[in-house]
Amino acid sequence: MSEKKHQPAVYRPTGLPHYDGNPLIEALPPILSDDDVARMILHSPLKPTEAERSLPAKLRVHGVNRLTDAVIPLEIHLHLEDIFSQLLRHGYTGRHPFHRDTVAMLHASSTKDIRHSGFKSSASTMTLVGLSGMGKTTALNAIARLYPQTIRHAEYAGRPFIQTQVVWLKIECPHDGSLRGFCAAFFAALDEALSVNQYSKLMTTRLNISILLQRIAQLCRSFFIGALIIDELQHLNSARVGNGKETLLNFFVTLSNEAGIPLVYVGTNAMVPLFSGVLRNARRAVGMGVVSFDRFSADDDYWRYLVQRLWEYDWTGSPEPLTTALEDKVYDLTQGNTDFLVKLLTLAQRYVIYEGLPKVSEAILQRVYNEQMRLLHKPIEALRSGDPLQIADFEDMMPAKDQIAQMMNFDTARRARRADLALISNINATSKREKANEPSANPMVPVSKSIDSNIAKEIAESSDLDAALSAEGWIDDKPW
Repeated sequence: MSEKKHQPAVYRPTGLPHYDGNPLIEALPPILSDDDVARMILHSPLKPTEAERSLPAKLRVHGVNRLTDAVIPLEIHLHLEDIFSQLLRHGYTGRHPFHRDTVAMLHASSTKDIRHSGFKSSASTMTLVGLSGMGKTTALNAIARLYPQTIRHAEYAGRPFIQTQVVWLKIECPHDGSLRGFCAAFFAALDEALSVNQYSKLMTTRLNISILLQRIAQLCRSFFIGALIIDELQHLNSARVGNGKETLLNFFVTLSNEAGIPLVYVGTNAMVPLFSGVLRNARRAVGMGVVSFDRFSADDDYWRYLVQRLWEYDWTGSPEPLTTALEDKVYDLTQGNTDFLVKLLTLAQRYVIYEGLPKVSEAILQRVYNEQMRLLHKPIEALRSGDPLQIADFEDMMPAKDQIAQMMNFDTARRARRADLALISNINATSKREKANEPSANPMVPVSKSIDSNIAKEIAESSDLDAALSAEGWIDDKPW
């Protein structure tokens, strides 16, 4: 259990008038600088020493597994934390626990009562979408862990305030996309967050789905859930016809509108079409913007930096310096996918150690790819080809920006230019030798991929999304 899982409330004014005076916001940790975020999410396992490299092969291969634990902060982590921080806090501005409208909403016994309570939601939505293996879940877990999951309140400003606040709750969409599976996942996650065994018992009752969803909405309101994180949302595509896909998406919208719960959608690119059929779902999905985890390009400074950092974790007898030729080979065999990168490096080192070879080479990388990564050949070859038709055969591998452009044209969340990647790369620097191997002082570049939002506004106001998209030439007459 994380040491931040449960925490008594400590109130810290932020200096922002729309935040201060709200105990749900003041109890959160201070708003972090980019420097703080990078330092706190960095996880740099111990690097192998010469003594460790001299151990028998059977021991060294165990060390190789440490490479998979590394979390290297990149610009996208800073961007993600920035949006998540805003999502949490702004979502609480409309749910001041002492405000009359909030109290009326909390005690409403029906949807009609909520609508007449005077409560106005300030909740928004953020979406994490991208290729499988690009670290979406790992990144979000690292960001969520910056916050305590639950906060216990007792008194605020001299008045009693007995309340358990669930800052975030993360659930995984069931593989079959079923409503009952979603309900079970929610109750289990809430029990885990509160360290109780209470709400999961609801699944043993004969309550129908409608009542269970109402109970979920009530619990979200009662515990002031700051953000509901729904991972693997693409699994909704597996839902049987008439068994809940539209019902669940509409429930999410209602949860945000009527209970004021901010939502975080997480999934592969295969989830994007889920939002194209219902206009309000599409508009909600891009509320705080889309954080896209597409694969890196070969010349991306962050990709090169990531490869350099991971290459330092080498348990072979004679570590090979990372040359341009090796960098090119690594990219060719992974196509900028971080999960493929880690797999390639760990498998290559194990092969070298078991075979008694001196070091990892281009030939070794190719052999490992040919013999041990066969199941990944088709998706990697599709990415290598750059052919949209081949990539489309692997639905969750299609770059997110391509799918989203087909759905609607919107102004993507602009990534703030970060001052200096050297700030991040120097965090774990322990010697002049390490500093010499780090990327240039300012490899960060502004991301200028914003799209004209006038067209997005016209589409968003259209009553027929498909017709509007067809008029702009983004989709053909065939369904997705």
